[in-house]
Amino acid sequence: MLSKMKSICVKGEVIVMDGTVFTALVSGAVALGTVKVTQTLTYFFSKKHDHEADWRKKKLEHYIEYLAAFSVAVRKGSNSIEQQRYADAASSLTLVAPPSVLIALKAFQDGLNSEDFKHDPLKWGPVWSSLMRAMRKDCHPKPPNDSPDFIFGVADGPPDRAKTAKN
Repeated sequence: MLSKMKSICVKGEVIVMDGTVFTALVSGAVALGTVKVTQTLTYFFSKKHDHEADWRKKKLEHYIEYLAAFSVAVRKGSNSIEQQRYADAASSLTLVAPPSVLIALKAFQDGLNSEDFKHDPLKWGPVWSSLMRAMRKDCHPKPPNDSPDFIFGVADGPPDRAKTAKN
């Protein structure tokens, strides 16, 4: 009978237990270890997910600021303060945007600096669409299903009622 029992030594005393108690202790220790490992992994992945969501939110804020600054800067009669806001917003994208967005931004800005492109917003379509797709892909958790045939436009504000009334 003693040969089937397990013995352990606690503070110099030998304690004899049968197989059921020994199995229960080992199972409990394994379960406790599993719970601790699961908690640690869950915490790690949850923090990683939260960090990624915060980063996407921060990028989206920068993209919204860029679009707002661009919208003001392209209006007829924009002043140097509005132009500077646009320049600041475009420059700040270098902190958060991936290379795909920065390459599309550079192509768009290069186009804006060309005389042919500058005076015809309709020619902005393909490069503007490339920039919008890159931004949308970057800040969405799952890539958006944008049709390559869709051309993003630049919205124009409503006419100034005060100027229209004077005419």
